[in-house]
Amino acid sequence: MLDYNELEMLEGAIVIQKEYSTRLFFCYLHHLAARRKRGKNMTNKEISGIIMERGVSAIMRDGTALEADIYRPAKEGKYPVLLQRLPYNKKLLTITALVLDPITAAHAGYVVINQDVRGCFESEGHFDPYRDEFNDGYDSVEWAASLPYSDGNVGMYGVSYLGGTQFFAAVMQPPHLKAIFPIEWGMDMFYNRGGAFQLGFSAYWALQHSGPNTVMRSKAEGAEKLQNFLKLIYAADHIEEAAYFQLPLKDMPWLKIGDGIAPFFEDWLEHDTFDEFYQKTSVRPLTNQLEVPAFCMCGWYDAIIGPNLEYYQSIKAQGGSEVARNKTKLMIGPWSHGSFLNTVGELNFGLSTVLLELKRDLTTLHLQWFDFWLKNAENGIEDEAPVKIFVMGENKWRDEQEWPLARAEYTPFYFHSDGHANTRHGDGSLSTMPPTNKTSDQFIYDPQKPVPTTGGNLIMPLNYIKGPMNQAAIEDRDDVLVYTTEPLKNDTEITGPVNLKLFAVSSAPDTDFTAKLVDVYPDGKAYNVADGIIRARYRNADEAPTLIIAGEVYEYEIDLWATSNVFKVGHRIRVDISSSDFPRYDRNTNTGILGSDSSELVVAKQTVLHSDRYPSHIILPVIPR
Repeated sequence: MLDYNELEMLEGAIVIQKEYSTRLFFCYLHHLAARRKRGKNMTNKEISGIIMERGVSAIMRDGTALEADIYRPAKEGKYPVLLQRLPYNKKLLTITALVLDPITAAHAGYVVINQDVRGCFESEGHFDPYRDEFNDGYDSVEWAASLPYSDGNVGMYGVSYLGGTQFFAAVMQPPHLKAIFPIEWGMDMFYNRGGAFQLGFSAYWALQHSGPNTVMRSKAEGAEKLQNFLKLIYAADHIEEAAYFQLPLKDMPWLKIGDGIAPFFEDWLEHDTFDEFYQKTSVRPLTNQLEVPAFCMCGWYDAIIGPNLEYYQSIKAQGGSEVARNKTKLMIGPWSHGSFLNTVGELNFGLSTVLLELKRDLTTLHLQWFDFWLKNAENGIEDEAPVKIFVMGENKWRDEQEWPLARAEYTPFYFHSDGHANTRHGDGSLSTMPPTNKTSDQFIYDPQKPVPTTGGNLIMPLNYIKGPMNQAAIEDRDDVLVYTTEPLKNDTEITGPVNLKLFAVSSAPDTDFTAKLVDVYPDGKAYNVADGIIRARYRNADEAPTLIIAGEVYEYEIDLWATSNVFKVGHRIRVDISSSDFPRYDRNTNTGILGSDSSELVVAKQTVLHSDRYPSHIILPVIPR
């Protein structure tokens, strides 16, 4: 029950703070409603043949109690278990039932467990992203297997952090874990890309997830706690001024609310490379310890599609058992992070994206996978192609035997211009013919006026639209170089990893370069397909960061991750080059000092070369047709 005084304060706050985020108020309500004495018996509730148990404790090896809600068949017997471990509140069905309906699964003969991870909502302990998921994952699987209504076979499922908790448990090799179904999964909290800090995601996640949890677990009481919560809500609702435009980044005032909102955010700013800090809470180097099969699902517009595909390839090459290597599957749709709708960004890819291959939904697919591995059901899923991809442009699913596709022809498309490639109205062109002249293009990168984030592979507040967005307004900016092919005479399929080699000069000791692959429609609309960024000091991934010398030519490799898109007849292939994508990535100050530590911003003059000696180009995986 809510404490009357707290409820009264909450109601007053809602009246006063009408403009603030209702989502965070709901988090506050959940926290207050969940307060109860340890050991209090919870009443089981039976609805239509399903028993729902609330607040079931699992005791970890160090004595910490993690709380779970359980859905199981009312009929006596023993059943396999499907476990989902999450930091986002096990009571929020919009999250817990996103990819698997627990009621449907319980009716199908499964025990479904949604567990708050350590330090989140009803579970004891302190939350530090991924730190405890190895041991807690192992212990939770074995606890689930020991329940009186469990038959000892356990599977795991979930999206994003919930996908990561599966791998963290699996590499520990709990004996009763038989299969997993990770979707758009995290492997650690290192989300720097090309050396650039993913500010848009990091501040958003810290505010929206960790913030409410931290405030409610703080030592503050009554009015002080409520005031801290209101400060947090204000920061979330004004994230641009409270976080994105703040410099230095480490001095964001919301970080100091109460006892500190998200200490790990400050750690992320301090550790800008994949060093020991990240490595100790990562599954990336532990692929050889994975022994169970995984059904890996991700989306072309997902914020972690690149690392996901790398990890899938690592499983196929280095998995710890023949089953992990040979039975793991991959499905890639046109989706953005945590969204499996037919409309992504401004494009509609058709209902077959929702009703997978027009055969089944996500719950049905999960049950097929787990029926095979946990119930020994011969349902044909093992015989399906190991890789299924959605080919955008044609908007069709296709079976493949490997990833990346062996038949791809990696073809360079070179930059050309007469020195005026600025904007989509300039003279920049793109072709398979190598450049022969010695011209170059220049633009000014002013971090006070960065290129705004417009679509892409995002995890950011909802006013930043994920996925494909018309880039016309971006391409009208003078600080964006645009290189475009002639209208295509044949359909051209690009499926696989996309990389770009850029030869460039900067007036700054450190700067950024961004790249977008764009599909230009006959009516002039230009939709982003893939993108990437490189921070100059991190240009050599295997070496320590070093600044550049102003005025010297450097070669940069920009990883645009991967895609599958058919550029149709009459369409054009385009590449956009600039130096910012803000606030998705933090702004490079151009001073040689990172924005985490400095508020000084200077203008940089950028030069992109395209000559026989410095042939800037994008490498596209063309599929013969």
